[in-house]
Amino acid sequence: MTTTWTRVDAKLDLFLDDAERAGASQTYPVALRVEAWNWAQRVLVHHTPRQRSMALEIETGGRGGILPEDFFALHGIYDSDREQWWHIVDTFEPGDIRYTDDDVPECWFWGNELFLEDEYTAGDLTLYYWAYWPEVELVDGLYEQEQIYVPTWAELALVHLTTATALMPMELFAADINEYKIRVDSGTPLHNPRAEAADFHLKWWHRLLDLFPPARSG
Repeated sequence: MTTTWTRVDAKLDLFLDDAERAGASQTYPVALRVEAWNWAQRVLVHHTPRQRSMALEIETGGRGGILPEDFFALHGIYDSDREQWWHIVDTFEPGDIRYTDDDVPECWFWGNELFLEDEYTAGDLTLYYWAYWPEVELVDGLYEQEQIYVPTWAELALVHLTTATALMPMELFAADINEYKIRVDSGTPLHNPRAEAADFHLKWWHRLLDLFPPARSG
């Protein structure tokens, strides 16, 4: 379930045809590559998020749960004291009644907040949730960690989406310099190799994702 930035960066060198050469700077610098990779990971979470669990932290007053920073979606809340899963209220309609004497406690979301039907204290509640994948961090232009925590099967797909994203700035530049080379008599033919390359890699992203069922539906 892990890869390394060195491994990913080597694939980006190949896909972007941008390996380091003596006396020449890279066209696609590390800051652009890292930002494109992190964005690709944020897209992947809608297909395959990370599975995590932690003790649920309760806000002062006991009526709200504090969600972790990497929280994406709720899977469930388990009460080890009662040995039961909480009921998650998905929708509200006018006139709905909450049966507060029910043995199964309820919780619901509004915005990015988790509300609890009654006052609780921390200790017996475990939050099971879908999370964002940890991002690669840059400090002074250098990446901080070597390990990248993504599914092994997703590495190649992510490299394709990262490549398509990283090509965008140069793609726009190429479109601009070719603006006055359009042959009006034959319509408006595309003469932007970077745009075609970005589209190629985007298609491979979709193809590879289609080979694997989503880890979370809905």
